[in-house]
Amino acid sequence: MSAVLATERKTMDDLPVSPLEFAHQKYFVQKVKVGEDFIGVPRLDAFVALCADKRVLHVGCVDWPITDLKRSLHLQLDAHCTLDGFDIHGEAFELMRPHLKGQLYSDWADVTGRYDTVLVPEVMEHVPDVQGFLRQLDALGADQYLLTVPDAYSCFRRHFDYNSGAQTFVEVVHPDHNCWYTPFTLANVIRKYTPWQLDGMFFFNGMSLLGACSRPASSETGA
Repeated sequence: MSAVLATERKTMDDLPVSPLEFAHQKYFVQKVKVGEDFIGVPRLDAFVALCADKRVLHVGCVDWPITDLKRSLHLQLDAHCTLDGFDIHGEAFELMRPHLKGQLYSDWADVTGRYDTVLVPEVMEHVPDVQGFLRQLDALGADQYLLTVPDAYSCFRRHFDYNSGAQTFVEVVHPDHNCWYTPFTLANVIRKYTPWQLDGMFFFNGMSLLGACSRPASSETGA
């Protein structure tokens, strides 16, 4: 797999694919392979396919502050995998527990189980310390990590507007978000702050990016 990825990266670096490459110094031109495999696939269907029959920890499981049992991703996934949840907003757990088979945690120290997959959907944009957060995820020692984040490129036309007359910028965004991600910035924080292998990045759910990562065989938990 690593040899294939290295070959693909070399090909991307060598072949121009955009006029932007001729307008900027090569040092500033970043290329990231982004797949279209999940375009048109409903969010839940994609997560079910990726998590089915695995032991999964769902980080950010309560959708705070708009917890809605009828739309809860965590409750919908519960029928398809062995599922536990983590969220710092433990005040919503009592609402959810009667409908779940697995455990819910609000303290990392209590998460001691072994997981095949850690699912982290639309969480990183809320996190104040991305480096510390990714290191905490890595310390879980899972085989696979699935991260989704809002993508500035996919959202550009529907989420941003500037009115020159009023000199006002309008942005449609969750008020708790700290940043927007792009393919390069998501790949960059994974590369800088984890030992993971980025197996693939994909446009996802019409507005996000999905990064699928795995732990190299030589990696030690907590590296």
